Amino acid sequence: MKGSLAICLRDVLKFLRQPILMMSTIVGPLLTLVLLGSAFGGAITLAPIAVVRESYGPYSSNFIDVLRNEQSCELGGINCQNSFQLMDVPDLDTAQQMLHDGVVKAIAHIPLGFDDSLAKNSKVFVTVTLDNTDPLSTAAIGSEIAQAGQQLSPLIQTSAQDSSNVTIDLEYAYRNVLYIEFMAPGTFVQSIMFVSIIAGGVQLVVDKERGIIEGYLVTPLKKHEIVIGVLLSGVIKALFASIALFVLAIVLTGIRPMSIFPSPNLLGIVLTMFTLFLTSLGLIAMMTAYAVRSTSADLYRVTCFPINLTLYYTSGAIYPLDGMPMWMKEISVINPETYAVHALRLLMYKGAGFQAVAGDFIFIAAFTGVMVVLAIIAFRRAL
Repeated sequence: MKGSLAICLRDVLKFLRQPILMMSTIVGPLLTLVLLGSAFGGAITLAPIAVVRESYGPYSSNFIDVLRNEQSCELGGINCQNSFQLMDVPDLDTAQQMLHDGVVKAIAHIPLGFDDSLAKNSKVFVTVTLDNTDPLSTAAIGSEIAQAGQQLSPLIQTSAQDSSNVTIDLEYAYRNVLYIEFMAPGTFVQSIMFVSIIAGGVQLVVDKERGIIEGYLVTPLKKHEIVIGVLLSGVIKALFASIALFVLAIVLTGIRPMSIFPSPNLLGIVLTMFTLFLTSLGLIAMMTAYAVRSTSADLYRVTCFPINLTLYYTSGAIYPLDGMPMWMKEISVINPETYAVHALRLLMYKGAGFQAVAGDFIFIAAFTGVMVVLAIIAFRRAL
């Protein structure tokens, strides 16, 4: 029994001498609580909605006012948290393109003759087209715009006093996208991050401890060639994992990317694979630069946990960014996973082209370039 107590005491003292390891046992679960608790279930705020107005008069102006936060709150509506961010768009074609590119979440079309029809006590329709590739935002936006139509009646004081005269016609722009499909792009990116941490960083730290990396230096290889070789191997592993997960998700969970169903789209497939490749290279380079500077494999493992949690939960992978608190939105702006998830959703469920994801590619490419340079610098200083 004394021997057991001695071993126990040794391990406890060893644990206490590693403050970073101690903190990680607290920080990881705390981050899970804070990030997941803050990301899930928040009210959708400032969701961009394109307003195409073809009728100009008192009733259409009142309807737009109702959509705005101040008027809705005054009328006792449910849209009292700045849920909408209205964007005036000149025509319906432009608005539909913005919806297709992921710039807006919905289109509110006020048709020609809206004011004249209400003045004559005739029935009018306001068509609201929803981006249902984001089912959570769709549910929130659709119900609140429908409520706005009901709130118009107290503002109609003359001939059109029946609130049923204004009908909100909700329509979906795409096929029904389930929540499991909404989560899928973030899961593919997370698999890349797992490979970056495990097959990339951990293996690199272990090779470094065993002297394998230093052994490369006795060969004719240059340091930058070693880095490129390590990065390429990591990218291959990450692509294998993400593509395998992609196929399994199609088979087992029933997701249906537009680039494959109902018929294969070569451009969509190429852009999807390029997104995975660019994301893999960027994340592998980031974790490689971090792994080279780590002093031990154990320390690397425990510190990667909070990094992974922060990137995943602030990327919009599990909940729309519009429903997150401001501090998480600010993190998402510099989070490379945010842009990878956004690009994959556009490509998978909207059949978007290069123009729609060009901004995402530019950010990920810039991030990747910086991380590759940092990885090379870290290698040169560590070896």
